[in-house]
Amino acid sequence: MWDVAIIGAGLAGITCARQLTAAGYSVCLLDKSRGLGGRIATRRMDSRQKVDHGLRYWQPKAAGLQAITAELLDAGVIKPWAVRSYEILQREVLVPVEMEPVYVAEQGMSAIAKYLASDFTLEENLFTSYRAVAISAQTDYWRIEFDDGDAIKAKQCAIAIPAAQAAELLDTYTEDQRTAELSKAIDQLQAVTYWPCLSVLAGYESNKRNQMGGLSPQGSSDAEGWMVTDKIGTSTDWVGLDSSKRSAAERERPVIVIHSKPAFAQQYINAGDLQPAASVLLRASARKFCEWMAQPEWFKIHRWPYARINHAHPAADLMVNETLVCGGDWCVPPGNEDAGLQNIDYAYQSGLAMAKRLQMK
Repeated sequence: MWDVAIIGAGLAGITCARQLTAAGYSVCLLDKSRGLGGRIATRRMDSRQKVDHGLRYWQPKAAGLQAITAELLDAGVIKPWAVRSYEILQREVLVPVEMEPVYVAEQGMSAIAKYLASDFTLEENLFTSYRAVAISAQTDYWRIEFDDGDAIKAKQCAIAIPAAQAAELLDTYTEDQRTAELSKAIDQLQAVTYWPCLSVLAGYESNKRNQMGGLSPQGSSDAEGWMVTDKIGTSTDWVGLDSSKRSAAERERPVIVIHSKPAFAQQYINAGDLQPAASVLLRASARKFCEWMAQPEWFKIHRWPYARINHAHPAADLMVNETLVCGGDWCVPPGNEDAGLQNIDYAYQSGLAMAKRLQMK
């Protein structure tokens, strides 16, 4: 039996796991996906091409993550991204924007999660492709059941997944186990709301890398990247040259990533076919930047139902009882909304809070 089972291997779950392991607890880390990191995500298009379709770059604000940034740099996991940043404040006008240093991983942003979870070993204390479908309280432990019928036992449990999914998991309690504190926790989880996002990944012929128009000024190196935040458009929110993060061989063939506006994604998020949405986003980018962007060699589109918090839980974690806690980037303590923090900051802080909560038992 484990001391703690952590459901969800995004940054919040990994942070919680690291803290508890360092404190001497036996911890297992579980995730429904094959990989780690949640939205710190990288997609491999073939044996060589990697594309970040979740977190755009690493630029944390939380104090603890600054130390982790230094550790990641020393380990060679991340590097500074030589990127030019623009905003669109009026139609067809790119305005250069000064920004603080940002970091990327040449092997893909998912390398960050892999590094942070390097003390966890597959099928020993790290279990990926394990979807938790039910959780139940036994006399002195939690029983977590998976979709394949298997189950594990743990004295304590942290649920570090989107609030809506956490509510569904807690809702699997049998009627005779329902308590006022459980019902309250489910209500609080269901009160959290999100904005979705659609991410388009598009690849182009190698000759396009020198045809970036105003996005590639004369004399700039092939390695230099660009990104554009659209403040006035209705479909695209952000577009970036993802291939500029990679090795010289990968930079030969341009790859862009487009993130949609939340309201645009809302229109398509439950659609069976996302190709029409991808076409709209590609055509919109072509109108704003370069005509050839509308006709990639290949493209993929990914839906993120829980991309951006709309209404957050007003605390760093959500305690169900003394041995069960929930958390994630949807936990935003009062006063932090305008502190310039990002999802990764809230996820990290929530992971720390969950670990502290479970150590108090």
